[in-house]
Amino acid sequence: MTVDLAYERSIKHGLEYVHVIAARRGWDTRKLHVVFDDGREPAKYQEHTLVISILDTDCSVMAQGIPHQWIEIGTGFIDIRFSQRIAALLSELERKATAGQFP
Repeated sequence: MTVDLAYERSIKHGLEYVHVIAARRGWDTRKLHVVFDDGREPAKYQEHTLVISILDTDCSVMAQGIPHQWIEIGTGFIDIRFSQRIAALLSELERKATAGQFP
């Protein structure tokens, strides 16, 4: 597997991990939009920005400085630090959505 393919695969897995954790917390994952490095030039970053938003709303949350090694841990495994960061973001998103605090 090439380095580029491995990098792309790890990003894809990272997106899937967000959906897995959201589903475990009772979210309808079809209503979530999840993206890494939104607005950044295509490149291999060692630290990522993660944005989770609710489709068809302006409600979103963002985390910066997520190390790539948290994402590339391997298929079927979610780094506990990444999992905790996702859980915190989903809690923040839920608070915003419940309170109607959209930017």
